[in-house]
Amino acid sequence: MKTLKKKRLGTLEVYVIFLSCIYAGFIGYKFLLNVLFTWN
Repeated sequence: MKTLKKKRLGTLEVYVIFLSCIYAGFIGYKFLLNVLFTWN
């Protein structure tokens, strides 16, 4: 097993990581808004 596959990430990997980060941030933001609205 290799520990490092590639030194540089491909454009597809960067795109997938970028989209997953945006998706996780959006889910966390909606969760925080729901918590704030239910507690007020």
